[in-house]
Amino acid sequence: MKKSALILGVSALISLGGLASCGDAGDGAITLTVYNWEDYIYEGVDAKGNPLEDSTILAFEKAYAESHDGQKIKVNYKTFDTNETMYTKISQKLVKADLVCPSDYMIQKMQSEGMLESLGYDKANKKYTEGLDNGTANTSPYIKELFDSNNFSDFAVPYFWGTMGYTYNPEYVSQEQVSSWDFQWNPGNDLKGNSLKKKITIKDSVRDTYFTAVMHVYKDETIALKNQHEAGTLTDKAYNDALSEIFNRHDSETIAKVKAALSELTGNVTLEVDEGKSDMVLGNIYANLAWSGDSVFSMDEAEAAEKPVTLAYEIPEEGSNVWFDGWCMPKGANVEAAKAFLDFLAKPEVAAKNMEAVGYTSAIAGEAIWETVKDWYEADPEEYSEEECDECDLSYFFEGTLPEGEEAKILIPTEERGRQFDAQYPSEEVINRCAIMKDFGAEGNAALYKMWNEFTASF
Repeated sequence: MKKSALILGVSALISLGGLASCGDAGDGAITLTVYNWEDYIYEGVDAKGNPLEDSTILAFEKAYAESHDGQKIKVNYKTFDTNETMYTKISQKLVKADLVCPSDYMIQKMQSEGMLESLGYDKANKKYTEGLDNGTANTSPYIKELFDSNNFSDFAVPYFWGTMGYTYNPEYVSQEQVSSWDFQWNPGNDLKGNSLKKKITIKDSVRDTYFTAVMHVYKDETIALKNQHEAGTLTDKAYNDALSEIFNRHDSETIAKVKAALSELTGNVTLEVDEGKSDMVLGNIYANLAWSGDSVFSMDEAEAAEKPVTLAYEIPEEGSNVWFDGWCMPKGANVEAAKAFLDFLAKPEVAAKNMEAVGYTSAIAGEAIWETVKDWYEADPEEYSEEECDECDLSYFFEGTLPEGEEAKILIPTEERGRQFDAQYPSEEVINRCAIMKDFGAEGNAALYKMWNEFTASF
């Protein structure tokens, strides 16, 4: 693989601390407070923290001054570890931010509670109002449609997106084993004949582990839908809509069934939040419930290890989660400065650096991103013949963002399928069986968290 991932974990290098929102930094500079996930932006350093070039933050500060007649801006960059942590800090005014980066269901929650400023999206013409021209021009048409159809566009600008599945070590675990969510409940033995119990990790994250149990509980329904879709009796939309309904079930009967199912995991799996991606590299575990970007991290690091290991990524057949994180402006934000930052992030060359550094897939398309994808993944004709490659069509993602006449088709070595490329750019068929998480509302969330707390207390 050609990609050279930058493993970060050094947010402090660009964090300026403090809880202030936009204001005067004391030297005539505007202060813009950005509240983002940990390790979720290009920080201008290598894996050891050595400076390489301007970070995204520093590059924005320079660009802002150049485009605003020398007006300085200082980014107060802060990070969080979960959606729930961010929500608590913002809702209780412990952090007063101009921009935050929640996930889909949390955007919906904050939006419904009146916590967000409008971005001014023109839905009829599918474009943002003045100040977000790059976002309008460069966002992938697929991501635009996701945002529009879920009514997020007026309150959020897409940042990264991906899926959820299993990172696995094919030396010990077969693709067939991880092709179903049942794997967590019935892990069986590895390919060497040893038990896989405690060699699997899942997320200590309520929504992420909850949905895997929902898909396990209602497997018969999801597979029936899949068969109907493959037989041509269900359209793509009808299939995805029906799958989404199952995926987001949270009635009392479903929560009770999920609780019972989760209790059966005891002894089979271990809960983790972030260490699973590194444990895969170290060989401590053989399968990890993972966000696609974390899976890319694991695969990259395992390849670069002193004793290289080939890992893979699989999305179970019942269906999974297609997620996205988007930038939102909390009430009281400096709209002009916040939009300037968002429009800077939407430049394909900036998005490409962030994508390379983070490992997740940018919502931005465009020529710079396409060239980056080809540089990382396209088969070298001196190493592979056409017969040894698969042609992958990414038109669904790049259509309308590339130079006229250029097709978004790429040859991928067949032996590399099911790995980094497919984790970052799943096929339309795979995406069609993935659903977006929706907010369950106050009552639904209360029931869900009560169940989850009881489960984790006894796990």
